[in-house]
Amino acid sequence: MALKYNKPRSSGKRTYVRVNYKKHLTAKKPLKALTSGSHNVSGRNFQGKITIRHHGGGHKQKLREIDFKRDKDNVMGTIKTIEYDPNRSSFISLVAYQDGAKKYILTPNDVKVGQKIVSGKKVEVKVGNCMEIQNIPEGTFIHNVELNKGHGGQLIRSAGTAAQVLGHDETNKFMLIKLASGEVRKISNECRATIGFVSNSEHNVINLGKAGINRHLGVRPTVRGSAMNPSDHPHGGGEGRQPIGKDAPRTPWGKRHMGVKTRNKRRYSNKMIVRNRKVK
Repeated sequence: MALKYNKPRSSGKRTYVRVNYKKHLTAKKPLKALTSGSHNVSGRNFQGKITIRHHGGGHKQKLREIDFKRDKDNVMGTIKTIEYDPNRSSFISLVAYQDGAKKYILTPNDVKVGQKIVSGKKVEVKVGNCMEIQNIPEGTFIHNVELNKGHGGQLIRSAGTAAQVLGHDETNKFMLIKLASGEVRKISNECRATIGFVSNSEHNVINLGKAGINRHLGVRPTVRGSAMNPSDHPHGGGEGRQPIGKDAPRTPWGKRHMGVKTRNKRRYSNKMIVRNRKVK
């Protein structure tokens, strides 16, 4: 694996492990036409009130416009660069198409600069190509999977992940897909997916080493509920250190969590799940 380790010259550097980007990336700056500025809202809504805790600060970032739909059919594209994207864990690639268009896509694993890729309803089963799921052979690993036709990929977009095609269901209207979590799910035949694993498979091995690096990523400190007052958290209060109680753990808003099922039993998409990820 292309990981980078530091000499233990400080406590932060001692356990710091990161991806060696020099061995993966081929460009330092993104294409200006496909980037835009982003306003840091720090987890606050239009009233300025915090709605998502532990967000704020961080380095200034630019948004890259990613083509999740891959709907430029039967037009050959060439991988021009492999780049870093601060908004996701995987790498992104700039694709130059024969008609002159340029788009960013999620970089599949083992894709090289200069490689040809193509999208369509039925194209060659090759890493980086995008096609309808019904035309992908059983056992093939895929990513950037659509949930609804034409909406663009919503599943399997994190670094190093992949889903597996299991085959048709009994109606021949859906394909059975085994997700990275172990869940088996029905997805429409006409939805699209990209062949291969997502790039940057070493992402799960990195160790930030110190809290300061998390602050650069826009993550603020997290305080334990048991260290708070009873007005701030269900676990708070008491003299000294106290147990959190028999009905715990709970969220700051009193909702059960950590091992307790909270999914709505009447959720519309339950009928699409063949096997739950919790089942061993």
